Amino acid sequence: MKKLFIALIAATTVSAATTQELERRIDILSKEVQSMQAKGLSSKVSLGGYGEIIYTDNSEGTAQWDTLRNVLYVGYQFSDKWSFMTEIEIEHADEIYTEFAEIRYAHSDLLNFKAGLLLTPIGIVNTEHEPTRFIGVKRPRLENAIIPTTMRENGLGIYGTWNNLEYKYYIMNSLKSWDGTNGFSETGVRGGRQKGAQALAGHWSHVARVDYGFDFGLDLGTSIYVGTTNGAAQGEHNIYDVHLAYNYKGLTVKALYVYSTLDGKEFSAATSKVVADVMQGYYVDLAYNITHGKTYSIMPYVRYESYNTQDEVDSSVGVADKANDKENITAGIMYKPLDKVSFKADFTKLNNASNAGESEEVNFGIGWEY
Repeated sequence: MKKLFIALIAATTVSAATTQELERRIDILSKEVQSMQAKGLSSKVSLGGYGEIIYTDNSEGTAQWDTLRNVLYVGYQFSDKWSFMTEIEIEHADEIYTEFAEIRYAHSDLLNFKAGLLLTPIGIVNTEHEPTRFIGVKRPRLENAIIPTTMRENGLGIYGTWNNLEYKYYIMNSLKSWDGTNGFSETGVRGGRQKGAQALAGHWSHVARVDYGFDFGLDLGTSIYVGTTNGAAQGEHNIYDVHLAYNYKGLTVKALYVYSTLDGKEFSAATSKVVADVMQGYYVDLAYNITHGKTYSIMPYVRYESYNTQDEVDSSVGVADKANDKENITAGIMYKPLDKVSFKADFTKLNNASNAGESEEVNFGIGWEY
């Protein structure tokens, strides 16, 4: 590699070299490239990524452009069985995170192994969140509060497929209930993510997922996440979901229902917040590609979302705030000149049962994947 770098520099200094010398340097460069190809380096390394830029103008008079995500994927194939893959994410143009980093062992279709910083296999968006793959400028808010996308923790697991059935089973360090600054709250469990960074690991959670793909375009699945939290309070935290995706010609339907149980009394005592015993909700995405069959797509869409992060609250810790019983309606359109590039525009009405703090948003989004 050092020789290649020197050769590249040398080959560009034309003014300091005769024609014969330049030809000699180009010959050196050619041999270095051939050497790299012979070693098979290019076939072992894979690159990819995705990103999105979002503009939001809400009824409160705040407008904002945000380079929300720019993600680089790198993979390396050690052998026909062992591989490594990772994604490095830059959020809001200046915050850097490791989204996942995992070693994989490919044994067979039926049984494989992985270990490292893993994406939690739950819900719809958490494992498939490239902006070209979902409708809406923004992700479903339910898969932010109750399923805290992007949810990833350190752990290990097995996975595989059998005919149309796909399964995953992981053991991962649990979320934190409270660390003195962040943790569970009235609005959900997003603050409990540890993201693999010096993660408290006294308690672990078990995650199981099964998906089945039918030949007529319907995918059905369920996920179960059960465990005990880390942090100031060690209590029960479980998440159960069922989800589906249906594709027929230009029609796309996605739906998810999630039910989560928590040791709200323990968490409330530790956080001084009114943490619920039960959080639950659902959403439905409906879209239709009016240019079905073309190399580009124009897709009007709607999303209906209803969820409550204080669905059941122990009376000894406080009273549920009706503002956390939410209903969101989104309508918009997505244009994809190519399968890996998207432009979206939509309008969202954000409602809640208290009728206080309701708002509206106009959103525009640019997304890409490669």
